[in-house]
Order: sequence, then structure tokens, then C-alpha cells
Amino acid sequence: MRFSSGQRFSSVRSVVAALKGHRWIESDFSIREALHRYPALIFTVVAVLGILLDWATFRSLNTSLLIWGGIATASWLTSEIVGPRQARPVRLSAVTSGLAVLCLFACWHAFLEHRYRSATIGRLLQSEAIPVIVRGKLAERVTLRLSHHTRDAIATYNSELVVRVDSFRQHDRWSPCDGKVLVTTEGDHSGRLPGERLEVYGWLRAFDAPTNPGEPDLRIAYRRRGLHARMETKNADAIVRLQASTDWVHRSVASIANSGRESLLRHTDRETGSLALALILGQRELVDAEMRDALLTTGTAHLLSVSGMHLAILVLFVSWAIAGAGLRPISRLIVIVSLSAIYVAMTGGRPPVLRAAILIGVLMLAACFRRTSQPLNTLAFAAVLLLLKNPLNLFSTGVHLSFLAVVTLMLAGRSIASVGLDRQLDRQRQQNSQEQNFQQLVDEASPRWRRFGGVVFRFVFQMAWMSACVTAVSLPYVWSQFHLISLVSVLTNVLVWSGLMIALPAGVLVVIFEPIAPWLSELPGAGCQFALRYMSTVIRWSASIENGHVWLPSPNGFSVGSFYVVLMFTLVLKGPIARWVRLGWIAVWILVNVWLVTQVAPLPPTVLEATFVDVGHGTSVIVRSYDQTLQREGIWLYDCGRLGNQQMTSRPIDRALWSMGITSIDEVYLSHADSDHFNALPALLDRFAIGKIITPPRMLMGDGDLLARLRTAIDNAGVPVVEVHSDRRDPRWTLPGNVSVLHPPASRIEGNDNVNSLVLSIQHADTTLLLPGDLEPPGTQVLVNHPRPRPGGVMMAPHHGSLRMNADMVLAWARPGETIVSGGQRAGRPEVHDMLSQTGSGVYVTAQKGAIRVRLDQDGKTEIRSWLERPW
Repeated sequence: MRFSSGQRFSSVRSVVAALKGHRWIESDFSIREALHRYPALIFTVVAVLGILLDWATFRSLNTSLLIWGGIATASWLTSEIVGPRQARPVRLSAVTSGLAVLCLFACWHAFLEHRYRSATIGRLLQSEAIPVIVRGKLAERVTLRLSHHTRDAIATYNSELVVRVDSFRQHDRWSPCDGKVLVTTEGDHSGRLPGERLEVYGWLRAFDAPTNPGEPDLRIAYRRRGLHARMETKNADAIVRLQASTDWVHRSVASIANSGRESLLRHTDRETGSLALALILGQRELVDAEMRDALLTTGTAHLLSVSGMHLAILVLFVSWAIAGAGLRPISRLIVIVSLSAIYVAMTGGRPPVLRAAILIGVLMLAACFRRTSQPLNTLAFAAVLLLLKNPLNLFSTGVHLSFLAVVTLMLAGRSIASVGLDRQLDRQRQQNSQEQNFQQLVDEASPRWRRFGGVVFRFVFQMAWMSACVTAVSLPYVWSQFHLISLVSVLTNVLVWSGLMIALPAGVLVVIFEPIAPWLSELPGAGCQFALRYMSTVIRWSASIENGHVWLPSPNGFSVGSFYVVLMFTLVLKGPIARWVRLGWIAVWILVNVWLVTQVAPLPPTVLEATFVDVGHGTSVIVRSYDQTLQREGIWLYDCGRLGNQQMTSRPIDRALWSMGITSIDEVYLSHADSDHFNALPALLDRFAIGKIITPPRMLMGDGDLLARLRTAIDNAGVPVVEVHSDRRDPRWTLPGNVSVLHPPASRIEGNDNVNSLVLSIQHADTTLLLPGDLEPPGTQVLVNHPRPRPGGVMMAPHHGSLRMNADMVLAWARPGETIVSGGQRAGRPEVHDMLSQTGSGVYVTAQKGAIRVRLDQDGKTEIRSWLERPW
């Protein structure tokens, strides 16, 4: 049976009416009324749609202006043709206005995108770094990053300077140029202030694309900051000041931030100092990797990002002081708005703080003029201002989490039924008033200690409830971005809240009083240090709770989007059924996605796969093959480290593993005791279930801070260590059947760790995969005394393709068909390629091609793919 359009519309209305009449569906819910009461929300949604459309279709400024201008003009002509303004249908006027807003924001995005792409500095960029000299003004406060910080050594820093370039030197003359570059250099350059004109000597290169599977594209974040390229220089004298700053506003803000950093560091120790800078000034770059992981695993990473919560705490304390002083509403407005503006400037204008400042300003204006304000409208107004400031804030993870948390807090204490509906609001207010009056009578009849206990209990319960709601709603998004599910976040956030309430205002007082009179800052400094020490203790204790967090591969974007779509539709439900449906949906979604993401990427049982992860100067090889001993697919890791990884992080190795759905590793082989071959293992032990660790004899018995930390991590994880050598196979080794140890012998060869590198031969069909670590003479002579493998196999170049390691002898012995170089930029030099290709071998360098995947099929044929050229 066929229906006319009018019949179909009538049928839909009947269904909607039937649903609205159901006892589980909110009968008072009216979309038209909601839209009427939330114009700012609708305005924001349309603006977001305009930015998204232009972002997806942008080709050039002229094309975008033609498209969006044409749509806006056509919409206006249509509305004019229909009739005069007095007789124009309301729906048509709404559509015309909506299209005008959409086209306006689309054109704004197009204009900013065109301005970014037309920067002339992009014409200088080449495939590799080039030496240049540029001039320009320092655009932002200098950012310090931790370079080296051992347990016993003094910290050293690197500096990041954002320079707005206006000219560059070409041959003997200066040519005009525009664009923003991120200059990185060694040392502390925080004394340079925004507005200074600088001359910079360095190496210019484009921002790197992701070189490994699962790796995020950081170019998006740099693009959002308006940065076009990177310049690197190690010599502090390569940055010369040509002219002092005349930008007194940004110079003053930067001076206050620098002074505040020094003041906070004087009143805190090494561990709490970095936390103080992150909590109070938003300078989170000095927090070390260990504390970052602890904050992430306990669900308190938001403490590192100065947000609306921080500003709200400060405003709360200032409000108490204002109330005690008896100031008028106008004076309160001026003081609080001024404080918010100063704090936003001090913390770098981060979107979450800016959003909170806008919310507070609007609420204060409404209270001052005795007008009501809708929280959703106010939040939407803040979103519009952020989009006007930078349309690419739409793609910021921090902005997403900030707004998601605020919306959750708005809805956590009430059902959607009470949102924007006067009748329901009146009933709710009346019921709340009766309950409060009854509770007040009960409290007055109770002892003082019981009343105080009741207040504390209700506050803690409310904090726990709000924290649980935010955690549950944000979990899918946090999981997708950080590969983590924190099970202790609610408990930890409740415990650290009291410390934050003390540390934040005390720290701000230190920043204010220290330059005026240092003795005034002693008491708040002591309070800040005590509160931060308490918070650090709680965070580290929570992070150490067994099974308190789970590292997992991330769900895909479609799955995360579906979670929020379904959750949004559940908001029209009412009564107890609504809460149970939401809880059930969250639980089901988590269980289903945990199962989905932990399914290891399929690999044919007749194929051996080796993925050489691009870690720079270092080594990490993920090997997958069917293990006859285990009667299943075996997953092994040969080495896991990179040069300069003093904080012993595991990126990008863990992301490559997660991209394959891997959560457990059967065996980790460590070739020798150079840190660029093992320094990622402590982090991997926390993130993955590892069966055993295999090393050459006495490798872990060496000296050094990094080896000591490695031994501690292995002991804490309880993973067995097996020492292997080439002299004979111990029955206790239980190595995979196709893996052979060729080197070192049981008795250590005289020389360094490289000489005694663990060399593995993995046999598949008639083809050999050879992994020689950093083998060098005289260990090379010992290796070539073994029977030669069949020619045409795959070999990893010894010692990252070094020209000094006598690789000719190994090449002549192994006769590989393909050679993989796991190394940094130096490994890409032509002379390295010439040396390794002398025997006719193909040469692949991770620094040039990204991660390299080698697959050997059942016939021993080799397939090689690189992530930058043919991603998988």
C-alpha cells in the first residue's frame, strides 16, 4: 500500500504522539518549545555545521566565497519572493536566518584557511631539513620542556619559541616572508618576551607526518596553533635579539607567568613544583612522563590542563572575600570579571579557561541585572566565541572534553524533562523546597556534630556522584584518545579535591605576594606545598592499585559516535527506567568494544610478519608467526628503545601494538644493554601482559641509572627473565621452534655490550629473518663462523647501519635480499645505502619510509610495505 506525503507525515505525527503518551517517554517534551528557548544553542549548532562543511569542501577562498555567498543570496531571494516580511512564514524566516549563519561561519573558516595556506614560508620547505636564517617577532611566551631529569641530576631544559617570520636570508640578501615557525633549542630561554624581534639560525623542516600505525597526526594540533614549520638549533647563540619588545600587554603577561613560575618553584620541591606549575599557571610541559602516566591512569589528567574547575575554585574564594567586604553587585562583577580575564591571560588563553571565564561573566551579568540565564544558552555562547577566535577549536580534544564535562554536570542532577519546561520546573522547585524545609527541621533537632557530619557526607556524596557521571559519559572519548580505562578515577578525584581546594588559591597567593614581599608568601607557600604533596601521594597510591586501570586498543570513531548518539536519545526517557537504560547502554557498549578492540588483527597461519617500528635512532621489531609449540599465533618483540628517551616512555611502540589489537606479548628479546634498545620496556610492562624477557648472559647486571630502573620495573611486574646463548639450547628456554640464537656464546666476549649483542635467526619456509642488534667486531667474526643462511633473506642492518661496524662481513655472510635499517636521519645518508646494497640487497630506512612491514609467505616470498608510502 502506498501513502501520500501528507499521509506519511500524519502517520509520523501519530507515532510521535503515541510515544509522547507513553509513561516512559517525557510527555511534556516539546522540540519546538526547546528550540524557542535555546536560540544560542541552535545558533552554535548551525555555526558548527558551517565550519564542518567548509572544512570538508575547501579548495580555495574564491570557491568557498562563491559557494556560500551563492547559497546565502539564493536563500534571501527566496524569502523575498515568497512575500513581504510581515507575511513571511516563520519557518522560512528561521531557515533563511540559519543558512545565513551557516554561510557566515563557513566563509570565516575559508578566510582563515586561505590565510594559513598562503603563507610564503611554505615555499621554503623541502623533503629534508634545510639551513636558513630568518627574522621575525616572538609571538608567544617561551615554553620550557624537560630535557633530562634523573633521580640524582639537576634538570635541564629545552625551549620552544613561536616566531612570526617576516623575512629570510637568501644568499646575501633578505627577502620578505610570512608564516609562523616553532623554534626548538637547548637551554632556558624563558627570559625572552613576546614582541621581541629575533634573528634565528637553524634547520627548517616541515612537521612530520605519522610514521607508524596507530600514531596520532600531530600536524593537526600544530595547524590549530597556526604553525607552518619547525626550526631546530642546538646553539643558544643562534638566536639573537635585534629589538626589544614593544608589545606591553603580552610582555607583561609573560613576565607575570615567568615570575610566577620562579615563585612557585621556590616554595615547592622537584616533584610538587611541576604539579604546581601545571595546576596554577597551566605550564604542564615540565611534568615528567612518570607523573603524567600516574595522572592519566587515575583519571586526574584534567588537573594538568587549567580548566573551568580551576577558575571556579578561584572565583569561589574571591566571592567569599567579596561577601565579607560587603561590596555591591557592580563591584563584584568588576572584580570577578577582572580576575577571570587576568587568569585567562596568565594561563595562555586556553579554550577551557576561556569558556569558563565567559560562563562566569554571563552569569555575573545576569545576577547583576536580575535576569535569568539559561546554562545551555550561556555554554553555547561561549562555544561561539571560541569558534570565532579559532574555528579549528572545533577539532580540539581538550575543547571536546571540557564541554562534555560541563554538559554532563548540568544534566547529572536532573532529568531532561525539566530542561526548559516551565511547568515541570515549577513542580520540581516546589518539591525541592518542601524537601529542604523538612531537612532543615531535622537538622535543627540534631546535635552539632551530626549536622556537620551530614554536611560533609552530602558534599562528598555529591562530589562522587558528579565525578561518576562525568567519568561514565566521557569514558568512550577518553578511551579512544588515550587507550585507557581508569577504574579508580571516581575515588581519586574525590580524594584529591580537598587538596586542590587548598593548593590552587594558596599557589595564586604565592604568585601575587612573592614579588611584593617574599615573607608574605611563606604561609601560602607552605600550604601549597603541603596540599600538593598530599595530592601527589594520593595519585601515586591510586596509580599503584592493582587492576585499577586498563590499557587497551582504542575503539574506532564510528563506535564512539554511536555511543553518544544513543545516549542523547535516552535523554527523552523519564522515571527510573531512564537511569537504568543509560547505565545498561554504557555497560553494554563498554563490554562489546572491549571484546572488539582486543581481537588481534588477522594473520594467515602460513605467514611470518615483522614490523620494524620507526623509533628514530633505536630498535623495536614486532614479530608475529604461528608457533608450533604454543599451537597458536606467537607475538614477540625484539628490542624496545630509542635514543634520548631518558624518561623511558614507550611511544610509539605501544601505539603500533595497539593498532594490531595486541594486549599481550609472549616474549620480549633484549639484544644488549644500550639504552636505545631497552628503555621503553618499563612502560611496556605496565601497558601489556608480557610472558617472559629474554636477554644475553649477564645483560641486566650492568651499571647505570636506566638499567637499575629497568631491573626495578621487571621485579615489580614479576616477569621471569631467561638468559640465552648460542652454545647449546637449554630445555628450560622454551623458545619458538623457528627461532635460533646465533650469538653470543656462553662466555662473554671481551669488549663492550655491542660485541655481545643477541643475534636471532628466525626461519620461515626457506627464508631467514636475521636480527643482529648492534653487533660489531670481534663479535662479528664469531657470528660468521656459523653456517651461512640461505641467500635472499631479510636482515636488519647491524648498529642502525653504522659505517664503522664492519657490516661488509655480515652482508657477505648473510647475502640478504632485503636489508632494513632501524635508525634516525643519519641512517638515510647515501653512503649508508651504498654500503648495504653492495651485495644486491634492497635497502629500507625507517627514518625515510616510516614503519616497515615485512611479510614472508608459505613459499618464502617477501612482501615489504612502508607506512609512509603504502600504509596498511
